[in-house]
Amino acid sequence: MALLTGRKALLIYTGRKDGLGNRIRALLSAKALAEAEERDLFYVWSTDEFFGPRMDELWRFEAGRPVSRLMSRAVAIAFPFRDTDLTNISDDDRASHLWQIRSGGVEVSTPSGVRDWRTEFRELEPVPEIAGRVHEVFDDHLRGRPYVGVQVRTHTVSHAKTVATSPVEWFAQRMRSIRASHPDVPFFLSCDTEESQERLQAEFSNCVALVDKGGYNTVDGVRSSIADLYLLGSSQHLIGAAYSSFVEMAVFLSDGVVPFERPNRPLEGELDLSLAYAADPLHPAQRG
Repeated sequence: MALLTGRKALLIYTGRKDGLGNRIRALLSAKALAEAEERDLFYVWSTDEFFGPRMDELWRFEAGRPVSRLMSRAVAIAFPFRDTDLTNISDDDRASHLWQIRSGGVEVSTPSGVRDWRTEFRELEPVPEIAGRVHEVFDDHLRGRPYVGVQVRTHTVSHAKTVATSPVEWFAQRMRSIRASHPDVPFFLSCDTEESQERLQAEFSNCVALVDKGGYNTVDGVRSSIADLYLLGSSQHLIGAAYSSFVEMAVFLSDGVVPFERPNRPLEGELDLSLAYAADPLHPAQRG
């Protein structure tokens, strides 16, 4: 069993009900720590009715090996779970063969000098099914034009605060305001329900969105969400739902260069669409 007989190891344990953002920040922060400590990386990434795709069905990822939830729990007898705070690592810690970390939906806190997981995130390569879809939408509708990314969350499983503070009408009013000063600007729309998408596309022309997105948290559904992330992150301005970690992932992809607003964080000053274009929508942080 490589987990116990190979090099010293680190195992990150993500929850069955953790969404994409929670899984990614836990896995990539653990990857960065494992590399800094010269440990092999293992990870628990359940696929079931709560979350369908494996990590390697979303991005190319060869840095670690998946293990079952049962295997992790079995070795926890000898190597109990740790929490995510590893900012201070002792000599006794380093002598232990296996670190098991229960993510709890958050990233691993690491010592200074360890690579930021957001850098790791920007370097991931999406699988061809995602990359091809991103390029198709970007090249057909958005390339060479300033556009505004709009992320709306109204699904029943969304965070209660998100639904309460970020209704569809708030986004519609904001989009009307933008069109009043920038009549021709395209919108790229990321919605988690067909109803919201259809409502906004019915009102606003030149409002681009993916179709046939797949069921919630299915393989196709999560792939569509990731395509949305890259297209949101490649915009000149980003509008997102309050209390949503999803839109923050788009911000991280752009390395924070895209101006960002949400209902609980309104835009200060005038809308500025002068940000340089993304030459490659799979690398939104790189601007020409």
